[in-house]
Amino acid sequence: MEKKRYESRLLLVSLFFILILGIIVSLSDPSGIARNGIGLDVDSLSGIYLILFLVGLGMISMGIVIRLVAIATLKKNFSGRLRIREDHTLIKNGIYHWIRHPAYLGIIITYIGIPVLLSSVLGLLVMSLIIPLLIHRIKLEE
Repeated sequence: MEKKRYESRLLLVSLFFILILGIIVSLSDPSGIARNGIGLDVDSLSGIYLILFLVGLGMISMGIVIRLVAIATLKKNFSGRLRIREDHTLIKNGIYHWIRHPAYLGIIITYIGIPVLLSSVLGLLVMSLIIPLLIHRIKLEE
């Protein structure tokens, strides 16, 4: 049976575009810790910048781990594209026992963690654009 797509490539391209744009905006935000270009010197961070850096680093790490655990739990049922397979089963064990869409949660936490790490309000605004796109994708998946 042929696998059906339920999303456009535009959605996936949009997710990638937001990531790239969010990183660029976060790095160029004049209020952020990377305001002097790529020469980020973690040793010179102090106060709130250090706290935001560590929180952002923790968010990125946690988001990646949550996503990897979700993918590992799904095993053969995982796909980067929305598809319904003939032998598809609803997974309710592992991380899916507690969180309905952990892979998406991992993406959101990671995307939001980048501007937090760089203390960029503008980057946070750009990265938050991913949330409505993922909500749309979740609705397509449901």
